[in-house]
Amino acid sequence: MGKLILIRHGETDLNKAGVYFGKLDPELNCVGKFQGEKTRDVLENLKINYDNIYTSDLKRASETAQLVNYKNLEINYSSKLQELHFGIFEGYSYEQLKKIYPKELEFAEKNWENYNYKTGESVKELQERAVNFVEQELDLKKDNIIVTHWGVINTLLSYFFSKNLESYWKYSVNNGGIVIIEFLEDFPILKGLNIGG
Repeated sequence: MGKLILIRHGETDLNKAGVYFGKLDPELNCVGKFQGEKTRDVLENLKINYDNIYTSDLKRASETAQLVNYKNLEINYSSKLQELHFGIFEGYSYEQLKKIYPKELEFAEKNWENYNYKTGESVKELQERAVNFVEQELDLKKDNIIVTHWGVINTLLSYFFSKNLESYWKYSVNNGGIVIIEFLEDFPILKGLNIGG
């Protein structure tokens, strides 16, 4: 029986600004670094064990991975764990998009599963990428940490606990939050949501 321990990266200034960003690559701010240190303490104090640690190669996730890695294991970096690519929406707030790309924003809201932001990717494509990584590159009989992004975490939760993307919007994982999925053979069990976040 293995565990998948999903950790959302700490805060960045772009999180604070409330803009769409996936491929943009900001560093953690002071709050984000504190969140990473707090998450490390939670993992260590609760004796949450892990055999491997993986992370998105974007700075905000990889910096968080370095902070939470209390066992000092080798960190595995992967672009497959990056956030959703928001394409033409990258760097803009919702209010800005209503003025700059009103038609695209309306279409994105109505067809959120399949819209690819013209130069980005769809949530459906993100889910395929994230699920393929977990199922093809991890040994789910071991305990694996993945430090990643809100979109990746929510697509995985939706995949394991509902049909496709049915529950994508129903999970709220804070910056620095920990989610634990335990696998009883091939049967996933949600053991913790937003621990420490």
